[in-house]
Amino acid sequence: MLKKVSKKKFIIIGISILVVGLTIFNALKPKEGNYTEEVAKTQDIVTYYSFEGNVDSNDSQNVVSKTNLSIKTFHVKEGDLVNVGDLLFELDDSNIASSIEQAKASVELARINLEMARGSSKDQQLTQAQLNLNTSKLNVDQAKGPTMEQQVIQTTNALQSAQAAFDSANLNLERVQGLYQIGGAALVEVEQAKSTFDSAKMQLDAAQNSFDNLEININQNISLANEQYESARKSYNSLSESLNQNIRISQEQLNQAQAQYDSLLKQAKDMRVLAEASGEVSEIYVLENESLIMGSPIMDIVNYDELVVKLRVDEYDLAAVTLNKDTEVTISSLDKKVRGKVTDISKQARVENGVSYFEATISLEKNESLRVGLSTEVKILNEKAEDATTISMKAIQFDNENLPYVYYRDNKGKVATKPVKVGINDGTKVQVIEGIVAGETVLVPAVEGWDVMMGPPREVD
Repeated sequence: MLKKVSKKKFIIIGISILVVGLTIFNALKPKEGNYTEEVAKTQDIVTYYSFEGNVDSNDSQNVVSKTNLSIKTFHVKEGDLVNVGDLLFELDDSNIASSIEQAKASVELARINLEMARGSSKDQQLTQAQLNLNTSKLNVDQAKGPTMEQQVIQTTNALQSAQAAFDSANLNLERVQGLYQIGGAALVEVEQAKSTFDSAKMQLDAAQNSFDNLEININQNISLANEQYESARKSYNSLSESLNQNIRISQEQLNQAQAQYDSLLKQAKDMRVLAEASGEVSEIYVLENESLIMGSPIMDIVNYDELVVKLRVDEYDLAAVTLNKDTEVTISSLDKKVRGKVTDISKQARVENGVSYFEATISLEKNESLRVGLSTEVKILNEKAEDATTISMKAIQFDNENLPYVYYRDNKGKVATKPVKVGINDGTKVQVIEGIVAGETVLVPAVEGWDVMMGPPREVD
């Protein structure tokens, strides 16, 4: 059995809990020495949206090889300044003539193959396949046509006539046999009636057999004709598709050969490559007479006078990023800050991993220290309060209803609280709209956790 706990033990446990609670209360209770004084100030508070990005050029050209031709002569070197239309280099055209002749021959061969695919052989094959299809369709129609219907009618009529003759002979036999039994007919009459009956029965069986066989034969003929027609139809469609596929392939081969030929002709006319952007030749990747393949990088041209930072702006921050808005751009690696301006915002969002963002372009003021690729932090103004009454964030307390208040000393020098209305904050200081004025002294508790555990005291000795 369980033993009963005595009232004495309950009293001891209760006293112990009370002592622990009072100990914690006294430890956390603010005393006169647990506050630091802070004077409310008048100053501006500014909050920003912060983004990260890299310096890039707003006007650049990545020159790549559009052919397999090597470069015969460079007309610029790294560090040179160029303008749109300046000659960058010339291509080696020594092998272009033979390449053009080969490409022209390929075009002619592809054209001949296409004409053969479209020619008389195709028409003949389709004509024969169509003839087979038409013949098989005619066989189906004949199997189901008037001839079949006439045979059915004739056989049906013959069967009906034989049935009627049989029924008549059967009745006559029964009648004569009945008369014979009562002496009303001679035996010879019975035998004649029986002979007529047997003949009618044979004719009926023959007519029924003819009818049954005709139906089976007709169905077999129709089924066979349908199978032959379906086979001819599939053969025609398959042949037609095969011939059309040959035409498509031949046409594609001709298009490719023609495109190669046209490309070579264009290359022959355009051996001089010109700048499409103004700026500095930042890097050259190849040498003169070096073998190249299409798409090989040749050189980069960068306009360092038009540097930008491109940002990815979350859809929820988009309202703070507007055209022509000023920004502050920090380049930590150079320990520099430069001014920027929002000059472009994409009108269509990109979605990655379910998150939508917009690309914004920040144009930077000219600065000789800037380099493409540098990491930056871009600050864009969010909110601003000028000549605001401010105190530190740590001076703000919150009661059990999450309403803000501050500590201060009343006229008797006792610690008391008063509610305040707050505005924006920058994480360090907060704007006070109502409750205190600039120059007023507030108290900052030195012990954290007081308000959470005990709630705010209205007056403390």
